Amino acid sequence: MELTDLRHFYNVATSKSFARGAELSHLSPPAISKAIKRLEASLDSDLLERTTRRVSLTDGGRALLAHCETLFAQIDEMQRDLHLADGRVRGEIRIAANEVFSTYLLPHALARLVRAHPDLTPRCYEMMPDQMAHWLRQGRLDVGFTIGADARSGVQVQPIASSPGVLVCGPGHPLFAVGRVDLSDLQTFPSVMPESFQREYLPALDQFPESIPRRVGCTVELLQMAVQLCLDGAYLGYFPEVSIRCHLRHGELRALDGLPAAPPFELCALTRPAGRPLASVRALIRQLDEAVAADQSPTCA
Repeated sequence: MELTDLRHFYNVATSKSFARGAELSHLSPPAISKAIKRLEASLDSDLLERTTRRVSLTDGGRALLAHCETLFAQIDEMQRDLHLADGRVRGEIRIAANEVFSTYLLPHALARLVRAHPDLTPRCYEMMPDQMAHWLRQGRLDVGFTIGADARSGVQVQPIASSPGVLVCGPGHPLFAVGRVDLSDLQTFPSVMPESFQREYLPALDQFPESIPRRVGCTVELLQMAVQLCLDGAYLGYFPEVSIRCHLRHGELRALDGLPAAPPFELCALTRPAGRPLASVRALIRQLDEAVAADQSPTCA
């Protein structure tokens, strides 16, 4: 059995066409048909059912395709890790983040990184922390960025910075001119709160102090949507200061005094459970460190 024949089979099986499979394999249709017959002979099993109109898989073909998908993913991962083991910042970097990072900090850090290393190709995904940990353990992600992290999740947790939580409202809200809030206001004026579909059992990601009762008027999945609802004066919102700093600087949101002190948001990087992170991951974390520090300056980036 030759690896190239498995690749030719995979191209035909996934495209369900000898013509398209031949194109993907850079072969002529007769040549790829010969390769498939050679593979079937070596395995002593029929893999494809051929008709004049279409190609379908036999039971053996479906089983082999599943193995090919696993095998080629492992080969691609091996080639990628060997390619990046020289310590150069290049190739793909697979990143998961939640919106505290992805709406502001992460784009600025990535922009600086790819300007310095144009051979780097970021692949960015929006995920919940438990999803990040799962795919890091599976080797399908290189790094995840989230608020807070469970050290028992089976991945490495690296603190980056902390950011205080801020209760805010927009210019159209009755409390904007007042500039402060008391506990009764939290029952009178509704708040917007993040909540993930079918994950309602999770603690609120805005980390609002659970001991303080509030009236929840709206739930959303996207942080940016929650911020916009506050900008439009519809709700109170509680956010990490680092994610709304520009809105605060420009007077588009106002921080309200009067809320009891609460623990800050912990900004963390998650990396694979074993081994040193890739050079590109280390470089990105350094850039993110600098982005957080730069965000302490009096002007927006």
